[in-house]
Amino acid sequence: MKGNDPVAAFFDQLPDTHKRHFQGRASGASFNFQKRLTLACELGGASSGRLLDCAAGTGEITCALLKSGRFDHATVVDVSAAMLQSAKELVMSQIKNAEVEFVQSDIFDFKPADPRFDLILCLGLIAHTGRLDILLPHLKSMLTPHGRIILQTTLTDHLGTRVVRALTSRTELARRGYRISWFSQRNISEACDRAGLRILESRRHSLAFPFGDRLWARANFQLESRFKQWASRHGADAIYLLGAG
Repeated sequence: MKGNDPVAAFFDQLPDTHKRHFQGRASGASFNFQKRLTLACELGGASSGRLLDCAAGTGEITCALLKSGRFDHATVVDVSAAMLQSAKELVMSQIKNAEVEFVQSDIFDFKPADPRFDLILCLGLIAHTGRLDILLPHLKSMLTPHGRIILQTTLTDHLGTRVVRALTSRTELARRGYRISWFSQRNISEACDRAGLRILESRRHSLAFPFGDRLWARANFQLESRFKQWASRHGADAIYLLGAG
């Protein structure tokens, strides 16, 4: 891993905040983090064997998939030492029926000894890394012949996303130390085509009212709950199930 990585430094500050999003607190962020977990488990429901999580955060989604009992091995990767430690504490306390290894690494530098996985999770990552034309072939090279990738992004096709991007683009670099990468559905589709990956299924969620949690977190939670059916068709966040071929 490269020293002084601004993404690692940013996320080293966030484990406690990240964990709270999965603990039922009434905010738009908590609603959508928990929805992401539910949809990832749904899309990964037919996979079993070896699991790779490219950006595990504090480990809740990894842990939920391992609890299914379908995976006998998991490799848990994160660029942030603090995030990875939180994930390790959670997974090791709850998972007893799988072999699990933890690796602090930039996913672009990650080269496992056994490079074949049946399911690769790529959630909450590409906004912070970009470089889809490098990432997707790298992930594909680690798949078994019938392996799957679950890829998540926030879409610029959504009005709320475009508003947030327009109002934060000048301040994000100063706040984070790096620029956020933004993608449309077309960007994702074309990058998959170039990598030789097919979009097998997709799910949408997140009403994404701009800055809703800053204005009134509890009210934003209620908005997300009330409009979840609309968001399942038109939401700001998309989660894709990808396969080779």
